Amino acid sequence: MKTMYTILLATIILSSCGTNPKPTTSKDDSVTDVASNMVQLTKEQASLAQLELAPIQQGKMKGMTHLNGVIDVPPTGIASVSIPMGGYIQDINLIPGTFVKKGQVLATVKDPAYVQLQENYLATKAKLSYLQQDLDRQKALLTQEAVSKKSFQQIQADYNTNAIQLKGLSEQLKLINIQPESLTTEKMSSLVQLVAPIAGYISKVNINRGKYVTPSDILLEIINPNDIHAAITIYEKDIANFKVGMKGTVTLTQDPAKKYPVSVLAVAHNINEDKTALLHCHFDKIPANVLPGMFLTADMVVETKDAVLIPIASVQRFQGKDYIFIQSAENVFEVKEIQVIQSNAKFVTVSNLDANAWIGKQIVVKNAYSLLGKLMNKSEE
Repeated sequence: MKTMYTILLATIILSSCGTNPKPTTSKDDSVTDVASNMVQLTKEQASLAQLELAPIQQGKMKGMTHLNGVIDVPPTGIASVSIPMGGYIQDINLIPGTFVKKGQVLATVKDPAYVQLQENYLATKAKLSYLQQDLDRQKALLTQEAVSKKSFQQIQADYNTNAIQLKGLSEQLKLINIQPESLTTEKMSSLVQLVAPIAGYISKVNINRGKYVTPSDILLEIINPNDIHAAITIYEKDIANFKVGMKGTVTLTQDPAKKYPVSVLAVAHNINEDKTALLHCHFDKIPANVLPGMFLTADMVVETKDAVLIPIASVQRFQGKDYIFIQSAENVFEVKEIQVIQSNAKFVTVSNLDANAWIGKQIVVKNAYSLLGKLMNKSEE
């Protein structure tokens, strides 16, 4: 409110200073608005405004960097549940948000192919047992030269072939969560169980009772909340300023008053199309009730090299946006909207793409609010 009163007062003073009931053609006393983003003062207005200028410099700066990001989960924290053999969903009692333990039954699936697989396994197992006994007999006979070596080799080959088949069928049974070691004729079933590969919360349920599913279908998705981290967006030119182990704080948009300490876990070195990269940060203590995709803001103390240093006294904030005034000619100033990404007690740095072109130019560092007031007054005319 105080800033608004200051701007309003400056507007009244500068406007009244330019008011003259007598027409004049003097260039010194006239006010010419060069463009919508330009402010030109008369000599009298410039004297009254008492503006002070300073050059924009380039150098090192250590200060608070303000960043944006989202809650993210690494691939190790997400599990997509599917089934290697197709079948019909027999039972499902889960909804998104349900917490499940590792190994907990998620659903049951039914199909005749499961029975056939178990039958083939038991039959092959029985045959292998017979071949084992026959092989032992032939081995004893071979030592007595009561059987040809060729016959013995044939029986040994049959045994090895069946052993391979049994191993293959055993691995197939494990894929559908049937333990071959405990399988018997009495335990054969057309139902198999889907179990949770990790502990976490169900985030997606893509099945219902009676639905036929194939091996390519994603039936459910589970997210492990213990693997949640902050994925923070940084600009390409700032990647070198961030290191693993750096500390900072994160604020969630749902609870802006609370700050959560984080540390940098990894700095991505692949650049996106918009010239940004990701900073992966680990929470010291994971916030409660957070979900992947939630927006956040982050503050980190960073030392920036070759930064364009904007004096903090020059920054004028109005309606949630920040502005500076750069001198383009005598008593003529161009307003620039800036996007502040880092600040300390003396300077700010910005993400404006044309910021390097400002180096060496004069910027208003005192009473810039009077220019902002005049710009507002001009926009209302």
